[in-house]
Parts: sequence; C-alpha cells; structure tokens
Amino acid sequence: MNFEKLRIRLIAAFLIVSLVPLSVLGYKLMSQGETLIQEKASAYLKGLAARNADAIKGFMKERENDLRNLSGILCLYSLDPLLLKTHFEQSKTQDSPYLGFVLLDNTGHPVFSTLNGDQDGLEDEGVWRSAVESVLESSLEPGFESGEALPGSGTGTVFMFTAGNRQIPALMICSRIREISEKNCMHLCGLIDFRRVEDMLRKSNIDKTGEVYLVDENGRFLSASRFGATALEDRISILAMEGKTQGLHETMDYRGERVLQAYQKVESFAWVVLADQDMAEILNRIRAMGRDAILYGIFTAVIVFGLAFFISTMIVNILKSKYMYEKELEFQVIQKEKLASLGLLISGLAHELNTPLANALLYTQVAKEELDESESKTDIQVVQQRLTTVVDEVRQGSRIVRNLLDFSRHSQSDSQTSDANKILRQLMDIAGPHCGSRKIEVQMELEKTMPGIRADASTVQAILTNLVANAVDAMPQGGTIRLKTRYVKVLKKVKIEIADTGPGISEDELTRLFDPFFTTKKSGEGTGLGLFVSYEMARKLGGDIKVVSSTKDTGSRPGTVFTLELPTE
Repeated sequence: MNFEKLRIRLIAAFLIVSLVPLSVLGYKLMSQGETLIQEKASAYLKGLAARNADAIKGFMKERENDLRNLSGILCLYSLDPLLLKTHFEQSKTQDSPYLGFVLLDNTGHPVFSTLNGDQDGLEDEGVWRSAVESVLESSLEPGFESGEALPGSGTGTVFMFTAGNRQIPALMICSRIREISEKNCMHLCGLIDFRRVEDMLRKSNIDKTGEVYLVDENGRFLSASRFGATALEDRISILAMEGKTQGLHETMDYRGERVLQAYQKVESFAWVVLADQDMAEILNRIRAMGRDAILYGIFTAVIVFGLAFFISTMIVNILKSKYMYEKELEFQVIQKEKLASLGLLISGLAHELNTPLANALLYTQVAKEELDESESKTDIQVVQQRLTTVVDEVRQGSRIVRNLLDFSRHSQSDSQTSDANKILRQLMDIAGPHCGSRKIEVQMELEKTMPGIRADASTVQAILTNLVANAVDAMPQGGTIRLKTRYVKVLKKVKIEIADTGPGISEDELTRLFDPFFTTKKSGEGTGLGLFVSYEMARKLGGDIKVVSSTKDTGSRPGTVFTLELPTE
C-alpha cells in the first residue's frame, strides 16, 4: 500500500473541500464588492453634483437679495450721486463677491459706475451693452433700443472681464429700482466675480481624479477644471444630458479619459454641474480589494495546507501502523497455513532425504573398508569413485534442505517481483516425491518467456502450496496434477493453472469455496482457512483465483482447475 500517495490524496481532498467553498464565497463577495463600490461612487457623485447645484443656486439668490436691498436703499436716498458713490464703495468693500456696481437709466445706458476709476473695459459703451444685453435677453422685454421702460430684473451670461492685466470670469446681475410712484426708473446691476463659484466647486474635488465643474447649456466651461480646462474657452459635449435635469453615465471627458459622470442642472439657470471621476481610479479600489482577497486566500490556503498535512500525516501513521500489524498477522496466518501444508509433504521429504543419506553412509563404510584392504592404485580409484558418489548424495540432500528453507521464508516487501516458473519448480522439488509416493503423476507446461509477477515469492509459494496440497488431497487413489503457466499480454497478467483429476466439487460447494472455515474434508483434517487466506492474498496482490470444476453427476470428465491470476511488472 502506497501511503505517500494516500497522504497526497488526503491533502488534496482537504484543500478541495475547504478551498473550493471559500473560493466560491470569495468570488461572490468580490462581485458584490464591485457592485457596492460602483454604487457608492455613483451615489457620491450624484450627491456631489446636487449639493453644488444647490450651493450655486443659493449663492445667486443671495446676490439677487443683495441687489434688491441696495435698490431699496437707493430709493430712500432719492438717487443722490454723492450718496450713491459712497454707498457703492462701502458695498464693494463689504461684499467681496462683487467686482463693482453699475446704475443704468431706463434706456439701459450707464448713469453711474464704481468701475469708472479703474480704467476697466467697462468704460466702453459697447462693452457695457454686451454685458447688459445678456441680462436683457433673459429678463427684460424687447424695446431697449427704443427707450421703453425696463420692466424686470435678471441674470446675464458669464463673460470674461478685464481688470488691469487680468482676465476674470464675471457675471452681470440686475435689479430694477422703483420710485414711490411704482414706476421703473432705473436698474441697479452688480458685477459678480465668478471665481467665487469656481473656488466653491474646487472644494469638492475627489481623491486624485475626481472633480466638479460648471458648464452652460452649450457645454462651455464656466469654471476652470482641475486638469487644465479654461473657463469660457474649452467645451464638452452634453448631448446625452439634453432634456434631463439630472443623471449618471459613463462617458469620455474633455481629457479623453473614461469617467463616471453625474450631472445636475442648476434650477432657474441654464447651467449644469458636472461631477466625475476616472473609472480607472474607481476600479483601482476594486482591484485593491481583489488583491487583499487574494492575499487573504493565499494565507488561508497556507493554513489549510498546514492543517491538512498535519491531519493527513496523523491519519496515514495510524493506518500504516494498523496495516503493518494486520500484515504481520496475515503473514503469521500464512506461515501457519504453510506449515499445515508442509505437514502433508513431510513423508515425501523424509523419503527424499533418507535415500541420499543412506547411500552416503553405505558408500562411506564401504570406502573405509576398501581403504584398509587396498594395496593397489586400482583399489584407490574405486574408493575415490565411491567418495564422489557420497559427495553427490550429500549435495542432493543439501539442495533439498535449501529448497525447504527458501520455501519457508517470507518477506513483507510490496515491491518485489518473482518468477512464477521458478516458484513452481521449487515447489515440485519438495512436493514431487510425496506425489510420487501417492501414485500422482505431475505434468508441467511452463511458458518459457514470461515477465515477472509483481509479488514476493513467499506469498505466491504459500498460495500455490495450498492449491497443490488441495489437489493432492482430492486424489487419495492417485491421479494426475497438471501445472501450466501462460502470459496474457492484453491483460498484462500471468495465469497459473493447477488442475487435478479428482472427483470434482459440487455447485453448492463452489459458491462457498472461499468462505472462511468452510471445508469439505473430514473433521480434524482441515481448518477451512487455506482457500480463504489464499484468495485474500491473491486479491491484495492485485490478482484473483478462479475455479472450474465438474463431477460425475454432470456427465463430463470429473476434475477441478484452479487458476491463479497475478499482475506482471
């Protein structure tokens, strides 16, 4: 029995039983983890876009309220230019989001501006008109050119404002000023520094690649992005967002990178807040989780392997000790059965040993007398011949004893190979005289070129001894034993046939032939273990014993054939 292979199989079984369910569980957790990370990133980006849209809306509402309050104050001061200038200067200092204030008459022309002293581009009437027209398009009725009264207030578009040598994104927001008569008399416009919105959005940047920025309905950037997009110059496609106020999708951003992007339109404004993050960075979290899972799996596999090796070693050691103990018992039974079989052959051995020893004794005595009386060289030569005969007879006895010793030895090796023909010849060297004394003829048909059988010689000898002994016992009146060996190449087996011409075995007895303690002999003549032990030994060697028998009742020639099949090398 190969215990190392058993150990390897046990370890493999432990690993399969423990790691396969763990792998399946890990795969499910990984799949769910990927889904959770993507859902978490999606929810966070959508929330970020919504919060910044609300913040921008709140920021603009505050600016509208500021202008309404200033408009009310200006009404109280009856639009006194000196008071207006003082108040504008104070408001500009206190309210940092403003770059300046402009007072427009009811025809839309500037009456007063806090920016006039800065030599800014707004001194040019064309620039003023361009800035104001964006407000008029969204909140003022047509008729500006005809000098009609301005009926409302509103917000224009973001434009690039020149302050000294700097280009600043700015937004014009206006509020109407009413007299006590509730007639529109003028409009108060505030120029808002739109970089405030950009700073507010920058605070929402996420990790290394996530960012939030603002675009208009045409996809034009209203705020500079984190990675170099310039406000009022660069654009991005927003076709997928048309007709929707909010949403989430995967798309290519202005850098050509694949991003997960959430968008939210700012209520009351034609602006869209975009919050996106590179898919590669989102997936890196999943990959990091995967690497952690792999490391955990390897660590678990090492622990499981250690436990499997320890447990399998314990199991193999226990099985090995039991196997060796059972094998020792088995060989003890084999030896007992062999001795029982040898008892049937003692008479033949005694006759075989007695003859050469008696001859040796006789020739020795004669040689001694002839030496005492010898006087010539001829007598000495005769004595030498007699001594040579004595040597041959002693060698014959030695050979018989050596065969008997070889036959009685046993080995516990599982990797030996044996010659079936040699085993049969040794067996018949011992059993032949006994068969001859019982008028049993032995016929041997041994195939010359056969491979060795994968079994130790002692075990095969024990099996064949039992089969031959049973054949001898089956013919008390004499008969014929036929021993035949042949190699079946297709099956890779050697077949050894032991046939006798005895009375045969009935069908009822054939079914019980290999049962323990079953015997057809008289009480006290057999243990009923010979065939059982022989069959078990043959099966453990990877072989089999088959029997075919016929009796006189069947109408055919009686006799029994036992076939021992053993695997080759």
